[in-house]
Amino acid sequence: MPKRRRRSRVPVPAWERERGAIGRRIAGRRPQFYATAGVVGLVVLAVGIVAFAFLSNYVEDRNRPGSTAIKVEDTNYTVRYFTERLRRYIQQSGESASLLQQNPEVALSLVGDELINEALLLRFAADQGQSATEDEVKAEIATMLTLTGPDDPTFETRFSEELTRTNLTAEQYRDIARAAVLKRKVEAKFTAEVPTAAESIHYRQIVLDTTDQAEVDALVKQIEGGAAFAQVAAERSADTTAKDNGGDAGWAPRGALEKKLEDTLFALEVGKPTVYPTESNIYVYQVLEKQLDRPVGETQKTTISQNKYSSWLDEKRASVKIVNDMEFPDGNLEKIDYALKRVQQTT
Repeated sequence: MPKRRRRSRVPVPAWERERGAIGRRIAGRRPQFYATAGVVGLVVLAVGIVAFAFLSNYVEDRNRPGSTAIKVEDTNYTVRYFTERLRRYIQQSGESASLLQQNPEVALSLVGDELINEALLLRFAADQGQSATEDEVKAEIATMLTLTGPDDPTFETRFSEELTRTNLTAEQYRDIARAAVLKRKVEAKFTAEVPTAAESIHYRQIVLDTTDQAEVDALVKQIEGGAAFAQVAAERSADTTAKDNGGDAGWAPRGALEKKLEDTLFALEVGKPTVYPTESNIYVYQVLEKQLDRPVGETQKTTISQNKYSSWLDEKRASVKIVNDMEFPDGNLEKIDYALKRVQQTT
């Protein structure tokens, strides 16, 4: 007998299949159920987002003290370190925490520049042939601690107390002292290089507090037409230090003036007035005399040395990559706020 063929089972469409217990329970819910479930889901999602944000802020707050405040190439100063240096500056300068709150940009800028300059000195002083021995660093620390010298019997105790008070490590404090020694040596080198005589000019000036170019041009034409420069200075100059003597600014050797102004005045023809605008004022200058080899006074030597030191730092600053997150108001405001609040709480 031939075998009977089995009937093939016709598949039942999915929409006609019998639902399971869970499926039947869900399908039988009212629309209000789904609305409630959606609201609960949104609430859970919102709580999750808030919790994530809170956790992120918490982690960020915990990590902020160790994050970068200022970085000069591979030298990194953390927010914690910047905060302690800011506190040290406030204590040494006698400034109040309330003043820091009212006008934070001054202190932030000064401390930031100080850290950057220290990093530059530690990195580049050797280019000027300068170094600091451990004995010199210890002697500088003794001076900072107002001790008689590094051999003072209380040195170690006082040093330990200072580290506790300032929340600095011994190496951080030594770097501050080392930078101070190097600064003094580099400045002394630049001072020693100032010549005893230099090309100099004798000039006078009128300082105008106007920005009206037509008014300035009229004044210059008045002088060029024969009006006495000294008389115009006495009548119009806002410079109270020199207007009474006709605007006479004395002699200036090369290196004593700001570079751009120096280039302008040394190239100026004797007796010819020139206009020199700045951000805050407009100056009218006139060179009275020139001398190729005029003796340089001690005060002028100091000025020339300081200008050379500042120019050297500016040159080195331009040669490295610097990150400054503490520059108000363009820096990282969360880091700045962290430092300011902690200094205000303890000073």
